[in-house]
Amino acid sequence: MKPMKKISITLIITVLALFFYSHLIQANHSSEKNTPSQRPKLIKIQDIRETARQAQSQNLPILIMFGTDECPYCQLLKEDFLIPMLISGDYTDKVLIREAHISPETDIIDFSGKKISIGEFSSRYGVTLFPTMVFIDSNGVVLVKNIIGITTPSLFGGTLDDSIDKALLLTKKKRPTN
Repeated sequence: MKPMKKISITLIITVLALFFYSHLIQANHSSEKNTPSQRPKLIKIQDIRETARQAQSQNLPILIMFGTDECPYCQLLKEDFLIPMLISGDYTDKVLIREAHISPETDIIDFSGKKISIGEFSSRYGVTLFPTMVFIDSNGVVLVKNIIGITTPSLFGGTLDDSIDKALLLTKKKRPTN
C-alpha cells in the first residue's frame, strides 16, 4: 500500500507543478502580447489635412471608418478587421486607415482648414448609419461606393479588400508614381 501512496503523492505534486508552470507561461505570454505599445489603435481624425498630406505623398487612398462607441458593429469591424489589417502590415502600401468618431462634441478640421462638426463632415459623405466606411483620395473625393455595416462577417474581408484595391487603382491612375 505504501508504494501506491507514494505514486499518488508524486503524481499530485507533478500535476500541480505543471499547472502552476503553465499558468506562469500563459501569464507571461499574454502580458507580452497585449501591451498597449504593441497593439495599434485606429487614428482618429482631428485634422484631415494631416492624413491628406500623407495620402498625397504616398499616393494612397484614405479609408475612413465612421462609427460610435455605442455601436457593437463598429467595434466588431475595428477588432476583427481594421486593427488586424494594421497589425499585419499588409496594407501599409495600399491604404491609410482612419476613424471618424461620431459624437456631438467632436469637431475636426476639414480639407479647407475650416473647423466643422464631425456630423457635418459625415454628412458630406452621405453617412447616416454606422459603421460606414468611406474611401476618398487626398482631396476628399469619393473613390468607390461606401461600405455600410457588416453583412456576412465571413465574406466581409473580401468585400473590404475589393474596395481597397479599387480605391488604390483609381488613386494610382490619377497620379502615377514615378
